[in-house]
Amino acid sequence: MIERLPSLTALRTFEAVGRLGSIKAAAQELNVTPAAVSHQVRVLEEDLRCEIVNRLGKGFGLTEAGEELLRALASAFTSLGEVAQKIRGKSGEPVLHVDSLPSFAICWLVPRLSTFYAQNPGVQVEVNTVGDLGYPVTVARSAASVAIRVGLNASQWPGLAAEKLFHEEMFPVCAPALLEGRLALNEPRDLAAHTLLIVSRRQEGWPEWLAAAGGETAAIDPDHGRRFDTIQLATTAAIEGMGVVIGRKPLIDHYLRSRLLVEPFNLRILSKLAYWLVSPPTVADAPLVQIFRDWLHKELGVASAACAAES
Repeated sequence: MIERLPSLTALRTFEAVGRLGSIKAAAQELNVTPAAVSHQVRVLEEDLRCEIVNRLGKGFGLTEAGEELLRALASAFTSLGEVAQKIRGKSGEPVLHVDSLPSFAICWLVPRLSTFYAQNPGVQVEVNTVGDLGYPVTVARSAASVAIRVGLNASQWPGLAAEKLFHEEMFPVCAPALLEGRLALNEPRDLAAHTLLIVSRRQEGWPEWLAAAGGETAAIDPDHGRRFDTIQLATTAAIEGMGVVIGRKPLIDHYLRSRLLVEPFNLRILSKLAYWLVSPPTVADAPLVQIFRDWLHKELGVASAACAAES
């Protein structure tokens, strides 16, 4: 006879809290409010009749009972994931889960997926986007996932295999209308009369480009402008004529080709950050991952060649 289990929703919520180390991070991953997460933890504590989260002081931690429960849940969820993946493989097309940064998925990956499917008709790709730019926790605990992340070097993802894909080229872009009229963008100094669109969650952008431009741009404040938390939102604002954004190649290739955005100046700089393909080392050389990796490199090469031909 199986003992009555606590609420599965509460268990799943607590597993996210314990794994990520905070109520806020768990709420982001589960796409709910911190209050909802706290409520589920309390529901679980009432069911278990003991505390599983320390609430003393400003820090966060698990009680001894909480640590024991987290270990059991991690093992159970890993086993369930492995079994589910085996069943999926037997029941139809093999599935590769790609845990991508939202802007990369929207601007670059998804528009090219039809090419992947045409070349690999027997493979299914499920694209997931997350708000956290750092450690891809869903990849660390899954045997059927890869992640696309931005970082300085592979050491940012300890315990995972990380392969560098490319560095972004960064340069100002804007709607075509901003190249016309009395306040037209002809020289970098003309940016002083326009609104800068800033991506608040990226370490690089306007300060680096303005420093490279030098001259009269020194008077322009790179921190003064309209702020957005993702590249895609800031890019959309630029398309709507709200201001000038730092375009990041190859993410904006489509917008440049379609003339939704234009490049007013002939100065590009290379980002110190790179895009990386991250995966558990146990599957880094798996056939499905190799197929996706080879396709990524091919598409990135095609995009670079096309850009070189146009310039």
